[in-house]
Amino acid sequence: MPTLDQPTSVPKPVTRIADQWLRQILSLLYRRRNLTRFEIVETTGLNAASVSHALRYLLGRGVLYKAGDSNAGTGRRRETLALNAEAGYFVALDLEGDRLRFALTNFLGDVRCRWEECLEFRKPFAPEKVIEGIGKVTRDLDPSQLGRILAIGVSYPGLLDSEGRLSAVNLGWAQVPLLTILKEAFPWPVFMERDKETCIHAESWLGGAQNCGNALFLIAEAGIGMGILADRKHLMGARGFSGEIGHCKFVPGAEDLCSCGQKGCLEAIASGANIVRQYAERAGADAGKFRFVDVLERARRGDEVALSAFRRAGRALGSALSMAISLLDPEIVILGGDLIVAEDVMLPIIWEQIRLQTRPRSLEVVKIAVSGLGLDIRLKGAASLAFRNMLEDSELLGRICTPVP
Repeated sequence: MPTLDQPTSVPKPVTRIADQWLRQILSLLYRRRNLTRFEIVETTGLNAASVSHALRYLLGRGVLYKAGDSNAGTGRRRETLALNAEAGYFVALDLEGDRLRFALTNFLGDVRCRWEECLEFRKPFAPEKVIEGIGKVTRDLDPSQLGRILAIGVSYPGLLDSEGRLSAVNLGWAQVPLLTILKEAFPWPVFMERDKETCIHAESWLGGAQNCGNALFLIAEAGIGMGILADRKHLMGARGFSGEIGHCKFVPGAEDLCSCGQKGCLEAIASGANIVRQYAERAGADAGKFRFVDVLERARRGDEVALSAFRRAGRALGSALSMAISLLDPEIVILGGDLIVAEDVMLPIIWEQIRLQTRPRSLEVVKIAVSGLGLDIRLKGAASLAFRNMLEDSELLGRICTPVP
């Protein structure tokens, strides 16, 4: 694959007409990875001359390369084009869960270098360590590679105000000016998105929801949340609080205490930590001695106490998804977080509860699947957030389209 030594100087933006062509083609190739010229014309709806002009422009600047030939089934071979993974880099941050994750990704969002920093839940985490984490994933780059970094993408939990101040329980933060901190420390643009939006966008661009206009992403880890894609648009809500399904009640009379201070929340019953807690309480053991995977392995071996904790959690999640399916009519529901590793135990329980509580007609087309993007979904989503915003910024797009020296 070719490399691209890009100067740090920023060229003049490309013209508005070409800009639009480039956005469509780059967006398409980012999601589909490689396509023939014919497929690009057919999918974008651009005329062949416009596509040809834009492709010559991108090939001449090293943003695309010729990945080989494909056989169209007629005996005629067609040239296949792909994005140059080295055309630019993104820094990706995942601030969710019990550890912070940092990555340097290539132009396609593939992780090249990563760093993780463990957290003590609710204990204030020094914001300066975020700067250190970014420094660790970029420290081995030479000057020309540093000049190729285009932007920082951040997937965050909690609430971000209009000034870029973040409040997040897992970080122990209350209105920490994260956006300002990052902008003062680094020369790159910073784009931020709630973790639930990051996940559903990642699935829409790279995963199981690529061809769907309506999709749900349910993540169950330390907390539980839902990303919602409705009519090809992400559902945000009046204040950006959509998807807080973890703090809804689906088990009548439940006394489980949630981190929010209320009782009976879905999160208090079905999050990974609370499955461990329920197992330990029923087994008369110390919850601190077990991890989620330990309880999962006991359930797989037929331990009835472990299975009862998973059944309760699975039924609660099934009830939540039944309501969401009935309200939002998705084509696909994608499960992430701890549900990825517990698919064999949890998915049958969840499906059974959904079938019990949902009218059959609502289930005629919906598919339920575990995320194929794995535990890196928020890092990949943060990189795709930066990529999407790069397409809308003529200056950043101009940097990518700098002629090869």
